[in-house]
Amino acid sequence: MFIVLLCSSAFASPAQEVFDQAKSYLETQYFGPSSVNMLEHTAKYQPVLDEACKEDKETCTFDKAEPVIAKMLFDLQDKHAYYISKADLAQRAANSTGNAASPVARIGITHQGFCNTPTGDCERDELGNIKSPQIYDRLISNVVPGSPAEKVGLMYGDRWVGYNDILFSSASDVKIATEQRAAFTKIVQAQQPVTMKIIRGIDRQDLDIVVTGVIINTVNLPTMTLRSDGVGVLLIRDWLVQGLGVKIHGLVKQAIDKNASAIVIDQRDNGGGYPSERAIAQGAFFEKSENILRVPRYEADKNTVVERYENGVYAQLNLQGTVLGSLKIDNPVLFQGSVVMLVNKSCASACEYFASAVQRAKRGSIIGEETAGIGNTNTYPFALMNGGAASMPTVRAFWADGTPLPSSVKPDIATPNYEFNLFNTGVDQPLQKALESFGAKASANVSSITLSPLLDFTGSSVMDSLMQRVSGNLEVAQNTANLQ
Repeated sequence: MFIVLLCSSAFASPAQEVFDQAKSYLETQYFGPSSVNMLEHTAKYQPVLDEACKEDKETCTFDKAEPVIAKMLFDLQDKHAYYISKADLAQRAANSTGNAASPVARIGITHQGFCNTPTGDCERDELGNIKSPQIYDRLISNVVPGSPAEKVGLMYGDRWVGYNDILFSSASDVKIATEQRAAFTKIVQAQQPVTMKIIRGIDRQDLDIVVTGVIINTVNLPTMTLRSDGVGVLLIRDWLVQGLGVKIHGLVKQAIDKNASAIVIDQRDNGGGYPSERAIAQGAFFEKSENILRVPRYEADKNTVVERYENGVYAQLNLQGTVLGSLKIDNPVLFQGSVVMLVNKSCASACEYFASAVQRAKRGSIIGEETAGIGNTNTYPFALMNGGAASMPTVRAFWADGTPLPSSVKPDIATPNYEFNLFNTGVDQPLQKALESFGAKASANVSSITLSPLLDFTGSSVMDSLMQRVSGNLEVAQNTANLQ
């Protein structure tokens, strides 16, 4: 009994233990672009935790440590370093299967706002608070496939100006505008019909669209539309679902069967995900994709992984050529027509890998904005004892000849502030320029290709383990924070 009491008095609080665990991972496993001294960096956050736990030093709970860990990772200013909560990890696990039910009723849109400045950008103070005057109307930046919003015809690029008898422009200040949107959310979650007021397109149509919230599948699966002029538009919203690469082969096959002559690959707001899925999908557009080397922090000669896709087979090998895991794609396709890719500042990680490959091989033009800037590392989520994870880059990416992948992709054709222009005019400049490069017109009619069911990802347990180890994604707040 005496020994038990003696030992228990020396135990750290739960908050201290989970903080020490995250701190250790950061000091020993981080392999990203930050050049800070990690021992000095992590030491700065112990006093922050001490302050948070000053009222209950011995029993301080996990939740007191979580914001401290999040800030410790965020302050590296590396978008591949961030904290993932237990709930978010569960959501990601569900997402990877292609079926993640929303916790409450939603209509299935994401939206974003702008400030009343020449570019629409918002100036912020040192604490991150917006200083610029805000515009209260919202741009619909994504419509979840299969959601009520999609079924009633809401579209990317719609300007959402109000609902029922409320116009957002009537708000006298930010507080009232926020309350208006909160009231809308309550109506949606109560599964009551609500009339959204929309301005659409170049001719600025005024539309009243009635929609009702339900429990939705929040997974953003890829979609393909085929225009009547033979141009396909492949929208890839993220790389977070296992089996996505195979599914994209299926979508491209449908486009080929319908005589598509060109494809626009739209990766805007794609925050990344499984690089293996990107590599498989990339194979639908490259006769032979260039290998990528994933080089770890320790014992690179033993632990470097070579990622390869050839003739419908995705494989991971070591530097000696031993296959560590492979996956054969049934009925792979190769689209040999013209390709253009759209990216923006929220294209990150695996999205940037794809764009880098297209640009390096001169497979097609890149149109849009410079990407996020983490396209030469991968993240790994280190599990913490509270059920969350400390996510950080653990490998660096190189082309087969040893050249590092670029951290960001600069577009061949830049369209700065295109979202603000879309918000104001209804003109999607990147898509318009992509269509012009094919000799097509933006106003041409399109017809939808029916999506096949999501194909399951199948592979050996070794392959699954490898995929988990080199998987990575970036949380893009713009895509998730305003999901309705």
